[in-house]
Amino acid sequence: MTEPARPGAPPGNAHALTHGGTSTAQIVRVARAQKRRFLAQNGLRAGELSGIARALLDNYARAQAKVELLDRHFAERGLLDEAGEPRAATKVYFTALNSARLALVRLEENLSKREGAGPSLADIHRSLGLIDADGKPIVDVEPEDEDDGDC
Repeated sequence: MTEPARPGAPPGNAHALTHGGTSTAQIVRVARAQKRRFLAQNGLRAGELSGIARALLDNYARAQAKVELLDRHFAERGLLDEAGEPRAATKVYFTALNSARLALVRLEENLSKREGAGPSLADIHRSLGLIDADGKPIVDVEPEDEDDGDC
């Protein structure tokens, strides 16, 4: 199935991309890197995974790829447009973020059921930089300047 192109842009024209979060070609490329990173960070090989675990890894990687592509887009352009409204891609972003989270939980559950139990969810989150050594979430957000004015 081909993606709808921007008017006048030939199919597969990377110059017509806005953010890549809905581009199959971009998602597949980034998802491949996500899979490799996940396997390496957790000391696993693709051949060690069951068919279900490979499918779950693919689900996670594709959703996380969308998150990564949209993170880049929002880092360049901001989450809000010039009028202060959320950009259209925001809906896709939060859907992908939730899908990646759920896929990661399912993948961890599947890996922990196999012989010799794989890495725990905490280990996976730690290796992906989502929590620190104490299990506390790592929030990668710049602190806002405090406003000393009256509210």
